[in-house]
Amino acid sequence: MAPALHAQAFPGKPIRLVCPYPAGATTDAISRLMANALQVESGATVLVDNRGGAGGNIGTEAVARSEADGYTLLLGALGPMAANEALYPKLGYNPAKDFVPLAWAASVPLVMVAHPSFPASDLREALALLRKSPGKFSYASAGSGTPQHLAAELFKRDTGTSTLHIPYRGSAPALNDVMGGQVQLLFEATPAVLQHIRVGRLKPLAVTSAGRIPALPNVPTLKESGVDAEISGWYGFLAPAATPADRVAWLVAHMQKALAATGTQDKLAELGSVRIDHSPQAFARLMASERTRWQKLIREVGIKLD
Repeated sequence: MAPALHAQAFPGKPIRLVCPYPAGATTDAISRLMANALQVESGATVLVDNRGGAGGNIGTEAVARSEADGYTLLLGALGPMAANEALYPKLGYNPAKDFVPLAWAASVPLVMVAHPSFPASDLREALALLRKSPGKFSYASAGSGTPQHLAAELFKRDTGTSTLHIPYRGSAPALNDVMGGQVQLLFEATPAVLQHIRVGRLKPLAVTSAGRIPALPNVPTLKESGVDAEISGWYGFLAPAATPADRVAWLVAHMQKALAATGTQDKLAELGSVRIDHSPQAFARLMASERTRWQKLIREVGIKLD
């Protein structure tokens, strides 16, 4: 009886979901969507705590060091859970050992976009132009080591092209300079560029998902254009590794139901997410493969933080 009574007692107070990024970004939107969906599905009180800084490391470390009681959870993303180990000389947490996965929440493809004056109408023409004029064109990113930067460097490596990296402090200023024509190219999350594409402020060249996306049905994938790569910003939820198994089971079960709800799926689609397997097993496999992939790239091409 004791384990059953213990499980029924949880949660007896609000659950805190730490988003290791500032309010307003896609990470924040997904955190708040999950908090609301979990609260509706389970009846628990779920609060979002934004703890940005150091590429997501500050909030991630705070969760790793928190009491493993199921009341403090983490939004995990590509940077702190896969890439940062190769970017920062020392992390205050071990992404592979300090957490247990609960749910893979979203996978948001990027779109490779250009200023409308860029003299190529599609990616095949762009590749020919970039190969003909190495170093002539530049690409913007939300900052060194961000998914946008890593995507562009992977593209450069796999296509044998050379473009100048112009890092910014966030997506908004990077987008502004591409739309202003100061920089020619950008990889960015679908929701951030969709409206600008629709009104002609940006020219889409390719999407980075495995298949075309409903929001941009006429834009080919990288693979369709001859570049064998898939890239996405991905987000999921984790608990500290020592969290009791019964509480992990409670969180997994309720998160899976919350994510499967039609309203949640509709809102994830609005944020640009494609359909995925939300299970913790799928999320664990993703994180392991992404650690290998991005850390290899970072060391191979010598990516450094500013």
